[in-house]
Amino acid sequence: MSVVPEQYRDAIQTELDALVGGRRPDLMTWVTAYPAQLVRQPDLIWSHVESEVVERDDGTAFGVLPLWTTDESPSDLSVEFEIDSQCTVTLSDVHVL
Repeated sequence: MSVVPEQYRDAIQTELDALVGGRRPDLMTWVTAYPAQLVRQPDLIWSHVESEVVERDDGTAFGVLPLWTTDESPSDLSVEFEIDSQCTVTLSDVHVL
């Protein structure tokens, strides 16, 4: 089991909330095609078996998390993201696993 490091969680959650709230429309292609409606991600996301964060030597990180929807917990959708050395999270892709 992979655990998302505590220091990243607030920044990741902020971006996930923006995604669920429709403020990242450029990342909704696969969500719409799936079709699914995203819900706020539960705390289980931080230790889910499919959650992964890889920390790099330069202080940055890359991660993939499963996404919960109104119909599936979690669904086959996942989100990829980058974390810079200042702990700023950028969602880079949402796709079907």
